[in-house]
Amino acid sequence: MISKSIQRRTFTFIGFGTALLAVAIMSLVIQGASSGFFTLCLARLPAADPANLWREWSFAPAVAFPMAFATLLYVLGFRRLEFPSERPTIAERVFFTGGMLVLGVAVLSPLCRMASTLAWAHMLQHVALVAVAPPLLLLSNPGRVLSTGLSLGWGRSRARRPIRSDHFLFVSGAYGAAIWFWHVPLFYEAALLNESVHLLMYGTLLTVSFTFWKAVIDAVRAPSERSGVVAFSLFGTILHTGLLGALLTFSQAIWYPLIALRVMSWGISPLQDQQLAGLIMWVPMGMIYLAAGLAVVGSWLSALDRPNRVRG
Repeated sequence: MISKSIQRRTFTFIGFGTALLAVAIMSLVIQGASSGFFTLCLARLPAADPANLWREWSFAPAVAFPMAFATLLYVLGFRRLEFPSERPTIAERVFFTGGMLVLGVAVLSPLCRMASTLAWAHMLQHVALVAVAPPLLLLSNPGRVLSTGLSLGWGRSRARRPIRSDHFLFVSGAYGAAIWFWHVPLFYEAALLNESVHLLMYGTLLTVSFTFWKAVIDAVRAPSERSGVVAFSLFGTILHTGLLGALLTFSQAIWYPLIALRVMSWGISPLQDQQLAGLIMWVPMGMIYLAAGLAVVGSWLSALDRPNRVRG
């Protein structure tokens, strides 16, 4: 008699296979389409229209399928964890849901189409990708749930060593370099015109962001001598992203001519659009790093004071 475990795995692989086949067929059907519901948010498409904004969704398979796949794995993993003590807490489920919703807003919702039309919307999308979605998803501790969904049999999540201080400096540098790189006009506009470059932008930003925020969250949860380096890097990130935001805000030159040609239907000038984008990076994004830095410092100081409280 076939065990329930084998049955579950069989149905899982059948489900995944069916989903992959459906995506492949859908991709063939829409191949060559210049615009539509299943294309990436590129500037080759018509500019997002404020009068029909809620019709401007993007469900490109290359973006939508990985998100759907991760969500399915999480649901399957949650159902397969038999004991309540093994399942994620309510807070962790809220973090995962919030992180996936932020990702969805960034790359699937009308904001994504707006990001190929307006510099300030593009900046909001980048903030979501590098400073909001990654920490939310990491706070959900999704590893064990996702691995259980894949039936890898890992059981309890294995402890991973925190990133060393010298390694974190490299990670922080890569994180900052990625942010600046994708705001260089040449690469910024290339990502809006070419599918491969567009996906490369998503991939690099998310990869360095998850690595960066993993170290930050580790420093809050388990403060150690590396916490000072993490806090220093966060405050350094405030400075360099603030500098980039200030350059965009106060520059009298248009950085992104491709975007400048598309903003007029939104009732603002290209320069006003660019200034708003700079302010978004300078202030709200900086506040996220400031809050994270204060959390790291607070956790570190609390850990340093703990032996004194015990002796007292």
